Amino acid sequence: MKPAHIKCQRLKEVRRIYKRQRAIRAEQRALGHTKLDTPIRHGWYKEFVVTKRMERYKHQDAMLEIIAILEKYDWGRTKEEAARRWDTRTSQHLIVRDIPTLSRRQFNKLSDKAKTLCIPFRFYYHKHKTKTRFYVKLPKGTYRIKFTRAYITHRRNIDPLLEQENDFLESLYLRPGYYEAKRKLHPWNSRWPSYNRRGRNYINAKLKGLRDSEIQDIINEELSWEKN
Repeated sequence: MKPAHIKCQRLKEVRRIYKRQRAIRAEQRALGHTKLDTPIRHGWYKEFVVTKRMERYKHQDAMLEIIAILEKYDWGRTKEEAARRWDTRTSQHLIVRDIPTLSRRQFNKLSDKAKTLCIPFRFYYHKHKTKTRFYVKLPKGTYRIKFTRAYITHRRNIDPLLEQENDFLESLYLRPGYYEAKRKLHPWNSRWPSYNRRGRNYINAKLKGLRDSEIQDIINEELSWEKN
């Protein structure tokens, strides 16, 4: 009997690996979290918050329904990093008046009353391709953008054996031909750059840069955000 083509064999093996990884992730989630006795300071949020003035409006329920599905915050180790991430998302999603816009999928989940507070607009996102998003009409003073201290309140429970097995399975994708096989099965995965040559070159370049740095300088850079 003629053996299966090498590419078919790789696809079958990638499916087996991916199936086991999904099972491992389910087991890891089942381990749960442990609440810390004392929360640990961990960076800042730049977030969208509702003010008490919202209670003055008769369409309060519709406005709160919209706010519930908005992407309302970004996290950073420092205020500057949180602000930079917020500004990056602002440019990507065309936020107007500091209010995040809605995607078509988010808009379709709203009630008819809430939809009347949204205004559609189209924009070019790649060459001649367009997308539709929705502005949100909220009265001025019903919201504000602020920085909030972030804390770690829970720790994820870890099983070392599961972590070890998952890392081993991840390393199998680095074999010749397996990156292409996994990319073919799951082209939507956003983590692909970490497996290709460009991702490895980026990591190697960062590691080489550390050779020219003093250890104390690296420690100070990592811990400087705690002072804020």
